[in-house]
Amino acid sequence: MDRVTKKSIEADLANAMGRFQREQHGRGAVEVRVNLIGDMVVVRSGGIFTQTETHLSASEDGRRLIRSARQELRSINRPELESIVAGIIQTGVLRSYYDIDVDHAEQIDVFIMAEDVEQRMLREDLERLTRLAPQSGAGIRRR
Repeated sequence: MDRVTKKSIEADLANAMGRFQREQHGRGAVEVRVNLIGDMVVVRSGGIFTQTETHLSASEDGRRLIRSARQELRSINRPELESIVAGIIQTGVLRSYYDIDVDHAEQIDVFIMAEDVEQRMLREDLERLTRLAPQSGAGIRRR
């Protein structure tokens, strides 16, 4: 049985988010960083613009258009994104938030989970260790 770690969950989420971005926008982010913090998942994606968006970002009207279009797409895709995150973490998503920094071609997604995932993982580790530990008195021979 493979032990699920915080780092493996973060890596799985980064891969899934990058794949989702490629499917939705025709290209993925240059960099996707995921941090699992208690009951939150923070996803920071950099280098997100398509070639067209890069050209549009040269003007104020273009930046407004990018922001508006990306926010609308995120709104439409919210249920699917939350489902992806919930499936990997194995707990429900209560709500999620999104913002984009057009000047830096960066976006952030924050997912609030139904439970503190770090605490759950600690409990699972403790239970696993308890099962592996020798029972008191077991294997001790008295004379």
